[in-house]
Amino acid sequence: MTILRNPKARHFLFCAVFTAACAAVNYFGAFLAARISFPLYLDSTLTIAVTAVCGLVPGIVCATATNLLSYFFIPNMGILFVLCHISTAVSAELFFWHERKKNMLENGRQFSYSTETFMWAGLVAGLTNSVLGNTFSYWFYPALKIPQAGTAVQEIYVVTRSLLFANYFGGTITNLIDKIISATVSLFVYRLVRHIKRRITMGGGRKYLLN
Repeated sequence: MTILRNPKARHFLFCAVFTAACAAVNYFGAFLAARISFPLYLDSTLTIAVTAVCGLVPGIVCATATNLLSYFFIPNMGILFVLCHISTAVSAELFFWHERKKNMLENGRQFSYSTETFMWAGLVAGLTNSVLGNTFSYWFYPALKIPQAGTAVQEIYVVTRSLLFANYFGGTITNLIDKIISATVSLFVYRLVRHIKRRITMGGGRKYLLN
């Protein structure tokens, strides 16, 4: 096919398919978590992977698509929560950008993002999601019953009798665990994609979809 002869077109096609697939996985995770009242969100499982493989814009597209699907098809989802998910992609890109810049200054060659970078991305994403999500939940969606956050919040409220503290503290713990898991899964997927890329390259130098 003509499109496969153009590296930029191949990369665009790959990123479009990869982003759509990751958004679908994110949505399925969010749907399943809401359906069984699992104490994590699981709605950004592969957002960091998209950002690492394809860049910030596809990462934001993945985040937005996931939350729009969740808003229309999963009960108790506020539209403002899309900003939480976008902050995951932005937080990840900041760490990826820093590592790219550092690597180019040191040796100027291709490299693979480190495990540490993914973990920091997940940690900071958990904090930004906590601040934004807890604020939206407390001030804009007080009537929404979100089982993922509700479990931790209720247990903390029983002890502290402060709904505001329980909302922020419980939400922070939930978001941190959720995003560290997301970062770990994304790291695995990122390395799998790179492995496939090397195999395709070694198998004849034909980089059909990966840049």
